[in-house]
Amino acid sequence: MPKTWQGRLKQRILRAGIRIGLAGLRGLALFLPRRIGVRLGGWLGGLAFLILQKERYRALKHIRLALGNECEPDEQVRIIKESFSNLGKNLLEVLKLPRLTRAEVDRMVEISGEECLKEAITPGRGVIFITGHLGNWELLAVAVAMRFPLSVVAAPIYDPQLEEVMVRLRKAHSIETVIRGQPHSLRLLLTMLQKGGVVGMLIDQDTRVDGIVVPFFGHGAYTPTGPAILALRTGAAVVIGHIYRQPDNRHKIIIQGPLNLITTGDREADIQANTARFTQVIEEFVRDHPEQWVWMHERWKTVKRG
Repeated sequence: MPKTWQGRLKQRILRAGIRIGLAGLRGLALFLPRRIGVRLGGWLGGLAFLILQKERYRALKHIRLALGNECEPDEQVRIIKESFSNLGKNLLEVLKLPRLTRAEVDRMVEISGEECLKEAITPGRGVIFITGHLGNWELLAVAVAMRFPLSVVAAPIYDPQLEEVMVRLRKAHSIETVIRGQPHSLRLLLTMLQKGGVVGMLIDQDTRVDGIVVPFFGHGAYTPTGPAILALRTGAAVVIGHIYRQPDNRHKIIIQGPLNLITTGDREADIQANTARFTQVIEEFVRDHPEQWVWMHERWKTVKRG
């Protein structure tokens, strides 16, 4: 937090500018045909790659850490450029989500493995759906919510007004947002599982939650243990999946599972082993579509500082 009044004022102005910009983009997203909106989003993402020097440098540093021995520097730059472009496309699509009908979403999204999710759900014991910040993960949530009751766990956003915008966007499709760390958040998740619903959890970011260090691209990464703890505690089935953008800007969802949890009776060892296993699958998804992951996130920051 800025300590001076000048810093606080600058922060308020920046946040207000972001809110105004998003409001303008939302008006455009609702007005423009999806094809043109996606093209505009890709252009904005490309512009962000050029302008946001700090984020660009961080993304390139991270891809060198993860894939430096596997792809040439020119290829790394291409992947990061496409990552920024994909995030821009995601933004325009997300702003349009509340207006989308089931038929429109079905035309945009192909699902492989939906039967895995259907088979995993049993009365009184729902499903934990593990995924990451790959492709358009908000669209993934909408596609799932159109088929099953869904709650998603979300990190608090620095600006409460922006957080409320995201909560409303999800609520338009009956997605319950559970803000991590808030009172009663665990009770809300348990209630959804007891109703035979789905709880969506993203585990590919280094955030201020209970976690452990497990390998991610060959380097230790601090990773949330919530999904493993919740699954071991409740007996809920676990599926894991992701969404990725195809060349024609349609999307494909791939769902795997239900996974057989590692249960040795040693609670701490089981949490460690299952969290590492979940993370390994997420890494495989990212390797398949590296240009659609959020490389600008400081995935290895806790271990680096330690």
